[in-house]
Amino acid sequence: MPDTAVRPVTIGVLGGRSWIANEAVIPAIRASAGAALGSIGSRSGSISYADVLADPLVDAVYIALPNDMHLEWVLAAAAAGKHVLCEKPMGVSQAEVRSMIEACDAAGVLLAEAFMTPFHPRSAAIDACLRSGELGEIRHMDAAFTFCLAPGDNYRWLGERGGGALLDVGIYCLSPLLTAMGGPPSNVAARATVTGTVDATTAVWLEWPTGATASVVTSIELAERQSLLVCGTSASLTVDRPFTPGEKDTSFSITHSDGRVERRTTAGGNSYLAMIEAFAAAVHGQAKWPRPLSESVIMAELCDRIREVASATGATP
Repeated sequence: MPDTAVRPVTIGVLGGRSWIANEAVIPAIRASAGAALGSIGSRSGSISYADVLADPLVDAVYIALPNDMHLEWVLAAAAAGKHVLCEKPMGVSQAEVRSMIEACDAAGVLLAEAFMTPFHPRSAAIDACLRSGELGEIRHMDAAFTFCLAPGDNYRWLGERGGGALLDVGIYCLSPLLTAMGGPPSNVAARATVTGTVDATTAVWLEWPTGATASVVTSIELAERQSLLVCGTSASLTVDRPFTPGEKDTSFSITHSDGRVERRTTAGGNSYLAMIEAFAAAVHGQAKWPRPLSESVIMAELCDRIREVASATGATP
């Protein structure tokens, strides 16, 4: 009988000093049956980013660099024939995201955004609920992701590096809203509080043609909070810590129009491990990458609109 075993996808890393790479993604690569850890490149280490791309044993790269470096190294990886898993946000603008897609399509390599939340079982159940229509007509939604980031040389405090609250955590808040409404809003209003060169806090108001509205707060200066509320004519969905779920995050609540509160439970899980396994399967052609690049483009376009509106209201310098 032929050998049907599939060789693990060897994933190199660009950004070996990244906190998220070391705390979550590299351990997930090591734990995955479908992936193997390749060479790790860092700015000041003995292995450079270019060395990783030149390594013939590396099939794909995970890019964990500051946001302003994503475009350069996605294009370089595509030119080297490596599949790409790029940390969110994929680009600092929709123009960058489109350039990445074009380059990877031309090179025949997979491009995927490393947005891990949808890979958690609870997140999948929430998305299914939002798509099902069981909440009725959506009237209002509220999402918040805030935390205190100590001042320092972290790129998130540097506008020229693609820093700021919206680009860092906006995708978490905006993604379930787009899922619930099936697309982007028609009207956008925003106000940013600027510290130095970045939006330390961005507050957003969104409206859809149906009359549905949403409020969003992202911040790197406010006390830690994660919350999601989706209110419909039949029921409302609420969940605490919706955006960085772990093994113990296994429930969310549905409050029905008659006042009955239903507590739904799911499995826990390691969303980073599930993301890596999905990426390896997509590289091998065993399954499609579950989050289409069109969603990355829509998200980047919406963030562009939010920043433009915030600037137009005089909220940024």
